[in-house]
Amino acid sequence: MMSELLLSDVEFAKRLGAHPALRRQMESLLLAVEDETGTLKTADAAELQIIEEIRRSGKVALQSWATRQVEETAQVHERTKGRWREGKKNSAGTAPLATLASTNPNTETVVKESARSRKVQR
Repeated sequence: MMSELLLSDVEFAKRLGAHPALRRQMESLLLAVEDETGTLKTADAAELQIIEEIRRSGKVALQSWATRQVEETAQVHERTKGRWREGKKNSAGTAPLATLASTNPNTETVVKESARSRKVQR
């Protein structure tokens, strides 16, 4: 366990304030540890409650981290010249392949087929 604090109380409060969801979760964990509601009468009940609070804290922390990563990546891309973040594509698509008209010798009818639908025999 770490005995030395890495952040001052002011710095910790400032950083935690930048993540409101994480702050609410830490507050909820603290209330569970202090048994604010008075409902945790046994060690088993306290264990289950605190484990659940820590799980939620982990989810919230990862979500906060992911959100921050997305914001930082977006800022990097905005600063990079020659990149388009959004907008309509100018491409009209791929031109269709030429069609081939041939006469079916069995039925004497003209059949049109595209190069895509034609099967290659090897």
